[in-house]
Amino acid sequence: MRYFSAMRTIGVLLLPGSRTFDLAVVSEVWAQDRTDSGIGPFTMRLCAPGRARSSLSPFGEVAATHGLAGLEGCDLVLAPGRADPPAEVPAAARAALRRAHRAGSTVAGLCTGAFTLAAAGLLDGRAATTHWRHLDELAVAAPAARLQRDVLHTEDDGVLTSAGVVGGLDLCLHLVRRDHGAEVAARLARRLVMPPAREGGQQQYVESPLPAVPSRPGLASTMDWAVRRLHSGIGVPDLVEHAGMSTRTFHREFSAATGVTPGRWLLVQRVRHAQRLLETSDLPVSRVAERAGLGTAANLRRRLRAETGVGPDSYRRTFRSRDCGVTVGEWASTNTSS
Repeated sequence: MRYFSAMRTIGVLLLPGSRTFDLAVVSEVWAQDRTDSGIGPFTMRLCAPGRARSSLSPFGEVAATHGLAGLEGCDLVLAPGRADPPAEVPAAARAALRRAHRAGSTVAGLCTGAFTLAAAGLLDGRAATTHWRHLDELAVAAPAARLQRDVLHTEDDGVLTSAGVVGGLDLCLHLVRRDHGAEVAARLARRLVMPPAREGGQQQYVESPLPAVPSRPGLASTMDWAVRRLHSGIGVPDLVEHAGMSTRTFHREFSAATGVTPGRWLLVQRVRHAQRLLETSDLPVSRVAERAGLGTAANLRRRLRAETGVGPDSYRRTFRSRDCGVTVGEWASTNTSS
């Protein structure tokens, strides 16, 4: 098994509130002795300002093995996410990250660890991402970054960031694959019981609840009416007619109440309904498309990929509920729509 020279000495920046899960991910990938599988060995340095013990979130603490000087000479420097992503990063830690990058170390932020890199100025002018819930916050913390909202990880000029939370594991496997080869990464993925690389981006995991019911009762009842008839192929003119408004008034009030146009809202509801059918039934993709009012399997594939980054087959493999699934026959007998 041939190894490249990079990624042999790993430095982890520990700050108060570092996430227990992120540290566990780092430990699973870089600290376990898996030489029997041809993986490693790696040397890990746990580095903290003043070599202090660091509290973890949501529980525990860890003793540092090195001060910030331990980041010098590392092939890879990792910044775990923190419980409070925008929390202050000590000036000494910011400077240590900048020195490591200038010296040629690869620097990576796991999940909200991107905020630590942002504080050090390492995201300026570079592609970056983080957990989808914190993307808007990261846009404020790193206004000069090129934010990537629908990816599992980014890499730009030796600076990497990842989506959350398991996105940090995707990033670590990416680094193993990049520097030690696909065979080594695949071997490690098998040990971790996970795919070597996940399909699509993090948009497929974003919560997309129905918009809050607008204050105008007519719009609320029209939205309820439409959701029950997605399969029927209704369009925006049908919504306008049901609401009993002029077209211009309906569009204005609907957009003001929901933040989206009626057409966009209707499309999103159809895609979300298709997602629920893929998660909870064995219906063929063509039937899912019909039930969701998307017409054809090709249209469903196009719309779902645009919204989530993956097609229906991949989405179903990821999110299929084996406990609540029903057969095609059961679905047909229990899901008749009025």
